Amino acid sequence: MKHNVLIFVAMLAFLGCGKSANLPEVTLEWFNLGTNQIWVTEASGIPIGASPGRLMPSLSENQLDVSASSFSEIVHIEERIVIKWMDNGKQGWPGGVNPPGSVPPGVAHEAEFSRDALGLPAKLEKNRIRFTYLGNDKWRIVRLNGN
Repeated sequence: MKHNVLIFVAMLAFLGCGKSANLPEVTLEWFNLGTNQIWVTEASGIPIGASPGRLMPSLSENQLDVSASSFSEIVHIEERIVIKWMDNGKQGWPGGVNPPGSVPPGVAHEAEFSRDALGLPAKLEKNRIRFTYLGNDKWRIVRLNGN
């Protein structure tokens, strides 16, 4: 009886792993390799809720410094991706809580990208897209296969 229970539990675990492996999972990662804090105010062409908000500068694309959104569904990427952000220079923004939906003042910036030029498909199922701000109004956007 004890062995039957163990076999049953093992089968459930195995079947559960097989099903979850077939589910879509897309992660959008954001990094800031610039010298200033930036505040991404809008990211169009990608799913709503994928915009990271405030990005602190870091020295590398270290997973400890990532701001990420994960989606357990197929993600649709529009033909044009537009990133809008604010930069408040070296002083950045003071800590504390801001009213929901508010963005502190700063200098507005915008960058537009073509999905095709980035080599991104219209639909993603099991990928990561990494958005890296390089400073001086430059971004690097790459697709990383797998999760």
